[in-house]
Amino acid sequence: MKIKVNAKYIKGEVELQFGKYQNGSTAIQAFSLEGEPDFTATVALDEMPSDGYVFLKGWSENEGIPNALEKAGVIQLTGRTIPTGYVEAQVSKLLTTS
Repeated sequence: MKIKVNAKYIKGEVELQFGKYQNGSTAIQAFSLEGEPDFTATVALDEMPSDGYVFLKGWSENEGIPNALEKAGVIQLTGRTIPTGYVEAQVSKLLTTS
């Protein structure tokens, strides 16, 4: 699935790929149109997200990525967060996997 991203460190069109982490939660990765990895939007934690939800990284190099995914219709931000070390992952409803 191709989307346009306008985040702090990534700008332009990317190809999203959906997969699974070892714990079974959904993984979302983005690649440039040339096939180079751009970012991993999700994070796998010890706690599993509810069915149909993902934990998103919005810190450091992923600043602005959750908002870009919401704007593209991939996820819906819930406003809830879950602590993960020194930062918090955003709990988001997954709207599409293709």
